[in-house]
Amino acid sequence: MTLFPLINQKTNLDFLTNAIKHQRVSNAYLFYGPEGSGSEGFALEFAAMLNCQSGTPTPCGTCNACKKIRRLEYSNLELVYPIPIRKDTIANDEPFKKFSLAEIEEIQEIIRNKAQNPYLKIKVPKAQHIPINFIREIKRRTYLRSQESGWKVVVIFDAHLLTEPAANAFLKILEEPPEKSTFILTSSNINTILPTIVSRCQALYFPALSPDQMRDYLIQHNAPENYVNLIIRLSAGDVNQALSLIDTEIDQFVSLTLDILRSVAVWNIKSVYNFVESLSAMQREDTIRFKQILLSIAFWFRDAVILKKGSESGDLVHSALQAEISNFVKAFPDFDPFYALTSVENCIDFINRNVYIKLALLNLFFNLKQALHTGKNS
Repeated sequence: MTLFPLINQKTNLDFLTNAIKHQRVSNAYLFYGPEGSGSEGFALEFAAMLNCQSGTPTPCGTCNACKKIRRLEYSNLELVYPIPIRKDTIANDEPFKKFSLAEIEEIQEIIRNKAQNPYLKIKVPKAQHIPINFIREIKRRTYLRSQESGWKVVVIFDAHLLTEPAANAFLKILEEPPEKSTFILTSSNINTILPTIVSRCQALYFPALSPDQMRDYLIQHNAPENYVNLIIRLSAGDVNQALSLIDTEIDQFVSLTLDILRSVAVWNIKSVYNFVESLSAMQREDTIRFKQILLSIAFWFRDAVILKKGSESGDLVHSALQAEISNFVKAFPDFDPFYALTSVENCIDFINRNVYIKLALLNLFFNLKQALHTGKNS
């Protein structure tokens, strides 16, 4: 059992447990891996393991330290995360000095949500970087005498977003770390962190969660059973994205996929142009959700191939749409799945390379029409 609701990653948990048992705790760790794999939650868990007053590496959950850490309110635990950088802020300012009361309250609510679900990202509006004044404030706090016994733990979320001055300031802390303290950096983009920082950290890789692990987790969180396969594939092992899909009415998401394909199939040009406009707006507001819609379309054609071959329907991603996909296969028996799937992949690639999005979408829909009716050589 863990203090926070975490999934698997037993190898890393055993490693951290043994580090405490054998008194080999490093001054700095780098927990890295794809988003939603658990690196952030395990950083918080490690803070509890180091400070639990039961005397064992497994947090008891009942001592004063465990209770406070579970709420992310422990004085020996410092959290660092990207925040908006004010133009009139100087390097020595307290990091939240220019923030309004409303902004502070919003951040506090975000932290409370993080305590409830460690897979949620700390996303402060308009935040893109971790500034140097945040790091300097953390340095000041970690060198102060603590009111609590145990370890001082500083967790730096999204460490790849440290500004260059902030990274250099943090490097100086690592060169002379405070006594009985450890710094845990989490990142989904290790290649953009200063090599000199990486070299001073004990690195632990957190792989994406397997489909079976995701399935168990989603069922426990009341995900609709007929959408579980789709949620697993669209979230790609990212628990936060999986929960987001559940929270944003996955049935509406699936309906949008179906409506797009129907418009393309009958080539309702007005409807097609409307989808180009609405998807373009979605891409500006929520890039992840936009790409998930395109992937959902790709999974439709994958499932159509499965049903056409007479394979087991349990392998369908769009299991909720089995009847609709079966009717599609009957209506378009000669559809070209390879051309359709390649067209979706190419569209995603074009958009990643900043090709004009409306043109990329219109080209995608035209290619899908070709794939449905006569194949790519028509």
